[in-house]
Amino acid sequence: MKRGKIVRMVLVVSALLLLFSAGLNCMAHRRMRAESYVHAENLYTVGIVRKLDYAIGFGKPLEKFYGLDLLLNNATDLSDHILSAEVRDKAGNTIVSTEGDDAEAAWDQVEQSSEGEDYQIKQDGIYTFVNFEAGQIVLRLDRGQLDSDMQEYILRMVKMFLAILAVIAAALIIYYIVSRIAGGKKEASLKQMKILSLVLLVGGQVVLGAYAMVYDAVSYQNSVGEISQSVARVVQSDINEVLDKGMKYSELAKMDEYLNNLCGEIQELSGMELSEGEAGEQEDGSALYALSLRDSEAGEVALRTSTNAALVRNKMINHIIDTVIIIMVTIFVSLEIIAFITGHLKERKNRVEGELYFPGFRLFVFVSGIAFSLDSGFVSVLSRQLYERMALSDSMSFLSGMPNTLQSLAIVIGLFGCGSFISRLGARKTLLFGVGMGVLGYILCAVSVNLPIFIAARFIFGFCDGLVINTIRLYASSQKSQEMHNKILVTYFAAINLGICCSVVIGGLVADVTSYTAVFVLGAVLGIVCLFFIGFSGFTDQKGGSRMSFTGAVRQLRYRSVVVFMLFLVVPIYIAPMFVEYTFPLFGDEIGFSNSLVSGCLMLNFLIIAYLTDPISEWVNKRIRPRTAIVLYVFLQAASIGQFVVFATAWSAILALVLTSLWDCFGMVVIDSVLDDVKGTTGEQNTLLQMIFGKAGVVLGPVLVTANLASGAAKATGSVVIILLAGVVLYMIFDALVCKKERSVKQ
Repeated sequence: MKRGKIVRMVLVVSALLLLFSAGLNCMAHRRMRAESYVHAENLYTVGIVRKLDYAIGFGKPLEKFYGLDLLLNNATDLSDHILSAEVRDKAGNTIVSTEGDDAEAAWDQVEQSSEGEDYQIKQDGIYTFVNFEAGQIVLRLDRGQLDSDMQEYILRMVKMFLAILAVIAAALIIYYIVSRIAGGKKEASLKQMKILSLVLLVGGQVVLGAYAMVYDAVSYQNSVGEISQSVARVVQSDINEVLDKGMKYSELAKMDEYLNNLCGEIQELSGMELSEGEAGEQEDGSALYALSLRDSEAGEVALRTSTNAALVRNKMINHIIDTVIIIMVTIFVSLEIIAFITGHLKERKNRVEGELYFPGFRLFVFVSGIAFSLDSGFVSVLSRQLYERMALSDSMSFLSGMPNTLQSLAIVIGLFGCGSFISRLGARKTLLFGVGMGVLGYILCAVSVNLPIFIAARFIFGFCDGLVINTIRLYASSQKSQEMHNKILVTYFAAINLGICCSVVIGGLVADVTSYTAVFVLGAVLGIVCLFFIGFSGFTDQKGGSRMSFTGAVRQLRYRSVVVFMLFLVVPIYIAPMFVEYTFPLFGDEIGFSNSLVSGCLMLNFLIIAYLTDPISEWVNKRIRPRTAIVLYVFLQAASIGQFVVFATAWSAILALVLTSLWDCFGMVVIDSVLDDVKGTTGEQNTLLQMIFGKAGVVLGPVLVTANLASGAAKATGSVVIILLAGVVLYMIFDALVCKKERSVKQ
């Protein structure tokens, strides 16, 4: 490829990826700043909540609390950013509001979707929710500060983007000039292009991400100062309220008790005391804030606040992990684009009509992994919101889970019908139909105005998972060459894990900054892109081979080898991933892992499978027979999870996560080949049957763990280890005693 063309291509790709990275960082920064801003402003309601809870504790109804309007006005007077406020009861009815009658309609449109939702960003302000025993306080904040902060941040990111792009352009120009001076061929090798692209693209993402990390750290430190300042205003207001009633400052009693109680409600502070001195940061790390008291005899009084260093440190670590995750996501996307470009340039001339084109196939799987997992973090939340809008009785609460239930049902239906679809339509048309269902499902999700439409949308969307994933697995099993079969699975597992890894982060950021609808629209757009990639991947509609169907797969249960394999190995193998998907997050919550740290550890699982599946599975396939390899795989899984059950520590959990990921690199590849030596069976039907029994394992896994969860996540996972060991032992016994006669190596 000509060097001039390489320079232009790398420069364009670098610009696009830097914009993508900058966009993710901007969304992450906006979320962080909004959370800090809301938290600081909500502190002005601490006194109100304390008084309300105290009065309600003596049986006083909320609507009979006189002077509530004065309390709200006091809170709005304390902060220039609080535009208005209101108090609502448990039913959502407004008790007192500082807004006029003309503004009531706007407030009626703002409802807290769940107790975990702290704020909503609207055009007319940021609405925050502070819950107390008998209701909630809703504040409307001026969003001007957040908008101005974001404008400054975006401007900084644009400058950094241009600076990095200028450095990349300069490096490319130097490369071009030096290569021309050195002489030789006018065209550069693919190796040169790959190295150049890796250094510039990945280096640019790291520099931009590091800059965002440093800026976010400074911004968070400033937000801690804003919290201390808010607390100082609250203390000043409370003291002045008492002084206004005729009491002297020198007569105030139990101030230490008051400050300790107030400090206990604010996690970021470890201590507060009234002191003297000049306002500002102190040498011991504390801060002094001058109080303006309405008592001429009080003199100069200041509030000394001490920061909770441990909490701030942990939150700083969480912010760093969040930024590192974003950097890794942008690097993954960069690597996949580089792999596609170099792979396409290498193989385009040797492409054979009717054969799978791996550069296009990997890109299709990667993009589809992103497209159809964007909403995985909030579907249940949105379902609950739509259910609550219907104002149904508690007896109908099961409807809130129906979108997930029917989506799972659609996946199973798609799985059962997948073989017949491929037999009648071929792999390419089946994939087109499956992806099309996913796009249609996303579009219906985006326009869903009520729960029934959303339930129908998720049912349609479920066919996407039911058809796409299983079609690829069955397409791999239909290959006559074992090498081609393994290559397809290795490529699939690597690309899909990377795609899902990126998708969870991207979808969460887009949902936080915009709306759920925007996530669905983005997923539909990426799904449409996937439709074009299917044709580029080289999937064919040549149906040929044995007819695949659910009934045909079930008929293979007449072989004892198949029954033993499915019951004693496949079901336990599909139960084992519950450690990663279910137990590890629960255990992380038990020992105090942050959500960021849990996400980072789970990303490690995706990374290992994505990048080590190829070398590990290749090594195992060359040296160990499938039947032996799968038995070894189960024993290794049981040992890895077992040490976590025994020791139940953070390090044992992380070690189990790493080890189980390593074993998955070959176990989930060889599992398709174990029954190849059973005469009378076909690879396609074995794979289809395996996926059906695998669904049973997926269903049983959470039930087994949850049944013993009261004793802790680690001990609850012991049942998984027992099932793995019992299954593999029974398999070895039955295989040796009753299944040998059915095995005859196929020619």
